Amino acid sequence: MSERIEKVREVVVPGERLSDEGARAGEGCYRDDSAVFSSFLGVVERDEQRGVRVRPLRGKYMPKVDDFVVGKVIEVGLTDWTVDINSPYVGRLDSRDAGIEVDPITVDLRRYFDVGDYIGAKVISFDRVTPPSLTVRERGLGKIRGGIPISIIPSRVPRVIGKKGSMISMLDKMLKTKLVVGQNGYIIIQGGTPEDVSFTISILRKIEEEAYTYGLTDRIKELLIKRYGDQDG
Repeated sequence: MSERIEKVREVVVPGERLSDEGARAGEGCYRDDSAVFSSFLGVVERDEQRGVRVRPLRGKYMPKVDDFVVGKVIEVGLTDWTVDINSPYVGRLDSRDAGIEVDPITVDLRRYFDVGDYIGAKVISFDRVTPPSLTVRERGLGKIRGGIPISIIPSRVPRVIGKKGSMISMLDKMLKTKLVVGQNGYIIIQGGTPEDVSFTISILRKIEEEAYTYGLTDRIKELLIKRYGDQDG
């Protein structure tokens, strides 16, 4: 029988001391004198280069410049689109950042992206005052055609991707579906049979639920091999 110890990573509460001296305060942390403290309930990650940071256990996505997001168009204006990005803030895609020069009197932007369409976009600016600005003017961005959308807790997305892309590479190789994963927690599942899609959703939910336990990659691999066989053999 395989080992199934699911050790949970270190969970901290707001105000908890994380380091006394020397460590850099990363995301989700603050410094008071020489000590580093947690800003909220979350899981600690320690790295020699990035210092100490805390990933929230729950909560909406907070936009960051250069993030890749999957968004749903919820409104079409005269010169821009309003996009749901699973955040307290809605995204704004200006027609110029879609590579379109429009005359608002004669051009209907719905011919490009309509309400209900999903897009892959990049955050290009955000100041917490105005809506985050998006762009689709880069390779691999734009309208996502087809697929089943689901959402997971945004803080679990790094676990779906894995260290140096290890988890997502394994999923891409072994699943019969393809995943478009936004750092905002929206994921589009493309291709495969209905059974393949259902299995993919179950895998993503398991990663979401067990994101902060050790040995998760091995457990996911076992499930993939059980269903589809060992593709390395």
